[in-house]
Parts: sequence; C-alpha cells; structure tokens
Amino acid sequence: MKRLGVALLPLVLIGALAAIGCGKQPGGQTSTSSGNTVSMTTTNFAQQAITIKAGSQLTFTDPSDSGGVHILCFGHNQTCAPNDKGPAELNSQVNFNAGDTKSYTFANPGTYEVTCTIHPNMNVTVTVQ
Repeated sequence: MKRLGVALLPLVLIGALAAIGCGKQPGGQTSTSSGNTVSMTTTNFAQQAITIKAGSQLTFTDPSDSGGVHILCFGHNQTCAPNDKGPAELNSQVNFNAGDTKSYTFANPGTYEVTCTIHPNMNVTVTVQ
C-alpha cells in the first residue's frame, strides 16, 4: 500500500498545481469568452483581455463576495481617456460596488482599454472584432 501512495504522489501534485493555476499571470488571464463577461476581484480584473464580436454586449461584474469598490472608465493605469467609438457610459466614470453587474454594447470593431481609477494596474483590454 505504501508503494501505491508514492506512485500517486506525482499525479496528486500535478492536479494540485493545475487547480491553483500554476503560471497564471498577475492580474488575471487572457480570455476569449463566448459569455462576454469580465469579472472583478477586490483589486483587479479576473482577466487581462477579452475578445468579443462587434455589436455584442460586454458585462462587467463585481461579485458580491469580492468586497471591492471600483470606478471604471476607458483608459489605462488609473487615468481615464475617452474613446468616442466605444459605449458612451465608459467615457465617464462608472461606479461599481460589490454585487453590481452592468452591461455595455460595443458596436464598433477596435481595441479598447478599460481601467479602474482606484486600483493601480487594474486594466483590461477589450478587442472587438
């Protein structure tokens, strides 16, 4: 029986590393999502990038258990930079509290950066194809 445990140890370690996301980049992962949702954590986005189709809605969600408060806008590294091709709402600052979910339609193809004005390095790149 002792030998079986030793033989299973590498498999258990591989499974554990996969479960905790070994090698995950800080700030989240790059995602191409059919769900069109960007989730937030306490101080960051859960992913760094997302690709959606033109005319689609993108939903930003701040889970109720995150405890985070965010102010989102087009821009990068806490600085807003309006983008007239993107949804007008993100050209001004949008407040999010834990539990909030808000959706915006991205009509025009292009690359859009969204930042949080509160949290350093909280940025997500939205590619609209």
